[in-house]
Amino acid sequence: MIRAKALGVTLGHALALGCLFLPLVSAQAGSHTWDVNEVFSDATGSVQFIELVEVAGTPNEVGVPGHAMTTVANSFVIPGVPLVPPSSNRFYLIGTAAFAALPGAPTPDAIIPASGLPFFFSTAGDTVTYVPWDSFTFGPVPTDGTTSLNSDLTTGLNSPTNYAGASGSVDASPPPASVPALSERGLILFALLLIAVVTRFGIEKRAAS
Repeated sequence: MIRAKALGVTLGHALALGCLFLPLVSAQAGSHTWDVNEVFSDATGSVQFIELVEVAGTPNEVGVPGHAMTTVANSFVIPGVPLVPPSSNRFYLIGTAAFAALPGAPTPDAIIPASGLPFFFSTAGDTVTYVPWDSFTFGPVPTDGTTSLNSDLTTGLNSPTNYAGASGSVDASPPPASVPALSERGLILFALLLIAVVTRFGIEKRAAS
């Protein structure tokens, strides 16, 4: 009886401790109310971002790090420790290093590894999955360097926002085509052509008068 009583006390203590720690474990593990919200890419596939959003207004969905982000061809595990609550209706920004280096880019919460680049997701169409909770399947993505694709398949000016609430917009459009510089020989020929045109115009004008 003494042994059974001691065992009962031990089990009771264990159950009590379990009840005390269960809310803490659950709070730290919450991660299922995040959805893929916005994707962006330039034409080279080196400037890309994926934005997640917490959609349920839940304060303890802080377990995003440790989950995998996958596409048809690539995947990586989001690094880091649990986020600082509250997570309600906040954003989580995942981007490439080239995206992070652009003026106007908020600091990403996670960097897409270079091993999955260029084109972590295909701009011709892909499925981006926040494993195992949400997937976003889409067709062609705008690649003009300013327009992003939203989860409702609408497009607009890119608007990345990170977990700290910093937001911005980037311009990854290609530079305008430069006019090739004329060589010295080219400049001479151009000058001679210009002189010839002016001379002929002068002769024709005198003849007409």
